[in-house]
Amino acid sequence: SSTRVQWPSNIIYDYFSIITPVKQRHFFGLSAGILHMEPMQETTEYNPHGTGRFFVFQDRFIGVTYGSKMTDRFSFGVTVKYISEDLAGQTMSSTMIDMGTYYWTGFRSLRFSASLSHFGPQAKPGGVYIKRIIDTDTGEEILVESEFELFSPPTIFRVGAAIKIYESEKHSLTSTLQLNHPVDNSENISIGLEYITFNSLFLRSGFQFNQNEADYSFGFGLNRDIGKFTLAIDYAFTNFRYLSSPNKLSINLTFK
Repeated sequence: SSTRVQWPSNIIYDYFSIITPVKQRHFFGLSAGILHMEPMQETTEYNPHGTGRFFVFQDRFIGVTYGSKMTDRFSFGVTVKYISEDLAGQTMSSTMIDMGTYYWTGFRSLRFSASLSHFGPQAKPGGVYIKRIIDTDTGEEILVESEFELFSPPTIFRVGAAIKIYESEKHSLTSTLQLNHPVDNSENISIGLEYITFNSLFLRSGFQFNQNEADYSFGFGLNRDIGKFTLAIDYAFTNFRYLSSPNKLSINLTFK
């Protein structure tokens, strides 16, 4: 599958993944992603309109995934990923883990899932930077070299549930609920609805509670059989209150 997300300020996230079964109940996958932007002009307090120099920003990762369907109702997956960042020549790298579980309850279509994303050790950019301080003896400004501080990764824990509230031969309506617990922000809740007709057209809507920026979202999906493949195209829009609203486009190709 391939995904592109257009974030505010012309920041773009591109993602690619491939998954293949290795045995009857075991799966192996590779994934990679990059968050990037066009070169930005450097500004300073003395040159607020630009110094004539430009810098770039990129976040990259590559991951290896193992998943297993332990029973007809329970499955899990683990991804180990190497991440790196380049911001105006300052680089940083680390290793993180994503893990998740899925459980089908057997009560109607009710299912639960839980995931832990971006779990890993503290990290910091390499090298040093120049820090301006006031000499307590002379009162003059001096320049000293200082190392960057360690910080924790943006780990987030999610737990969700979904159930079909209406189902017929050609139509269905599914309701979802997700609780999100980021380590660096307050908890928030997402609810959603997905309407499917003829197993080919998907209409989706959602709302996020306790979010300062994002609130409602909507999107659609199209499934089409092409020979031995199933092509799925999905689009999503999320409304931002203050920044420009992001758009997400995904393309997924699945062997039958």
